[in-house]
Parts: sequence; C-alpha cells; structure tokens
Amino acid sequence: MKILHKNHPWIHYILLFIGVLCISWSAILVKIANISGFGSGFYRLFFGTIFIIPIWLYFKKPITDKHGVRIAIICGVLFAFDIATWNSSIMLSKASISTLLANLAPVWVGLGALLFMKEKPNKIFWIGTAIAMVGVALIIGIQEVMEANMNFGNMLAILASMFYGAYLITVRKGRNSLDTFSFTTISMITSTIILGIICLITSTPLWGFNASTWIALGTLGLIPQVVGWLSINQALGHIHPAVASVSLLSQSVFTALFSIPILGEILTIQEIGGAAVVLIGIYLVNKRKTRTVKLV
Repeated sequence: MKILHKNHPWIHYILLFIGVLCISWSAILVKIANISGFGSGFYRLFFGTIFIIPIWLYFKKPITDKHGVRIAIICGVLFAFDIATWNSSIMLSKASISTLLANLAPVWVGLGALLFMKEKPNKIFWIGTAIAMVGVALIIGIQEVMEANMNFGNMLAILASMFYGAYLITVRKGRNSLDTFSFTTISMITSTIILGIICLITSTPLWGFNASTWIALGTLGLIPQVVGWLSINQALGHIHPAVASVSLLSQSVFTALFSIPILGEILTIQEIGGAAVVLIGIYLVNKRKTRTVKLV
C-alpha cells in the first residue's frame, strides 16, 4: 500500500471522483425510494451503520478520548436533523435543487466561525456569501423571495445546510484524538437512533414497502453513506483542499445530470443560471482565509 501511494498518487484523485459520483446519487435514491424523508433518512443511516460496523471492528483502535465520543454523539444528532430535513426537501422539490441548496453549508460554517470561534473571514468570504445568496434568490425566484412565498422544499434544503454547517463546526471545534472510523461509527449509530425516534414520534411507516423501495434504501446506505464518504475521507488526506472543494461542488452538477434520464427532471433556464451563481459563490466561500480576532 505504501508503494502504491508513493508511485501512484493519482489513486487518491480516482477515489475522490468515485466518492463524488457515489454521493451524487443520494437525492436520486431518496426520490426512487419514494417514501417519507424521515423514513429514507432512517434507513440510510441504519443500513450504513450495518455496513460500516464490520469495517470499524477491523480497524478499531482503543477509545480513550471521552470528549471525542461526546462530540461524535452531538454530531450524530446534528447529522440526523440534517438528513431528516434534506430528505424531506427532496420529496418536495427537485433532487438537483435540494442538493445544490444543501451545499450552502460552507456559508454557515464561515458565519459560525465568526460567531463562535472568533475567526474573522476575509472579503472573499463575504463576496462569495453575497453571490451565493443572489444565486439562491434566482433559483427560488426574486418575486417569491420579495413576497416571502418560498417553496417549502427549498426552505427545508437551506435548513438542512444549516444543520450540516453546525455539524462541521462542532467537528472542527471539539474533535480531538478519536480515530476516524470510531468517530464515524459512533456518529452514525447516534443518527440512526435519533431518526428512529423522529419516525416513531411522527408515526412514519417503516415497513410494508415494495422490493424496489428496499433496494433503493439499501443502496442509499451502502453507496453514498459508506462507499462515497469513506472514499472522499481517504482522498482528502492526500489532495490539496482547493482541488477537493471544487471537486465536491461537482456533486450538484452530477445529481442534475443523472436526474434527467432517471427522474425526468429538467432545470429551467432560471434555475440553471441561479445554480451557476450559487456554485461560484460557494467556491469563493471555500477559498476563504480566516484570522483570529478578539470580538467585543
């Protein structure tokens, strides 16, 4: 493996590409499953946890970081609400648009870093944020924004991006020495439990589905949740962050392309223009550099 890494660094770019392709199917599989967003979210994490536990047991290291465990649990709760709101948004909007709006997380990470971590983003961040918000307005419709008459699915996708932004801030602020597999497994188990509770409280049906739905749910847990994110996490340790951030943005593009033949979803000219503007804004936000300041 060391020889492969030394002589073939391109393997990490292939892993990143595979990972992006895998997670690009998330929204499409939710649509194909065609059940409640809460239900598909639960089974995404449930099946994902079943698939990842054997991997975790194989690579398991002694868990001595109790603070890291607490952070993993908190992140699991945040990720559960992220998936619950995002999957629900997918069922009320286009898969491509929900995916794009959920990618606004870097904007909320920057704002959260300003509020909670005393980091002051530079001008590029604010320019990128402004551009991304303009793009969101174009997608939703200027008239709808002015009249506060936004599509509920789009609102849920934006809310999902806030939960994921909070997840990323929590990981960055609190994670210490807990290894990646332990952190991921504990977080996923927590997310599964929380989504299960949400389903019970909301009386969401969790059985009685047809074969195609079960196949979609199992694939959702295996491909995007396990294969996708394990590939991406492995690649991120060896690829320049600028390259990685741009590559991850392509998830929205691939989802839009795959949605045309699979779901029959066609974006309007206005949505395509707004999507392009949002992607430019998020790209600039990802390029931000911060400096620590004393806030009063």
